[in-house]
Amino acid sequence: MLKETPVLKNLDPILSGTLLSVLDGMRPGQWLTLTAGPIATPASGPDHSMIELSDISTEAAVAAILSVLPLDQTGAPIVYLDNAEESEELPDVVFAVCGIAADAELRRVPMSRLDSEDFALLARQSELTVRSSCSGEPAAFLLRKGEPAPVG
Repeated sequence: MLKETPVLKNLDPILSGTLLSVLDGMRPGQWLTLTAGPIATPASGPDHSMIELSDISTEAAVAAILSVLPLDQTGAPIVYLDNAEESEELPDVVFAVCGIAADAELRRVPMSRLDSEDFALLARQSELTVRSSCSGEPAAFLLRKGEPAPVG
């Protein structure tokens, strides 16, 4: 298999043509599901895309995606799956994603948490699922696309 050579300047190599195309095609308000580890999330309809980034950490995947995907400015555009019944403490990846989002957006980005049932309901509405590698506890996030910043 040939490895793709980046043709755009300063573009994270994680962002394949397929991933960029799906991100670009998402409308503001639509969700992207990102999972790490053995967390099954339901796919929505026949147009739902699935991208495997099996050798990429969740943090690297989020940083690459948020380098091109604007987050919604209203409410909490990041939702994480809360497995509180398994552990009282939040996984480190939740804090990492929050920091990555703040750096990418140049603002504090609110996050909310949902239990597995409510998370699955919302994940069914996502346009894309990205599966990343998991070095710690399994985790899952939903990211809501916002309007791109005005140019000029």
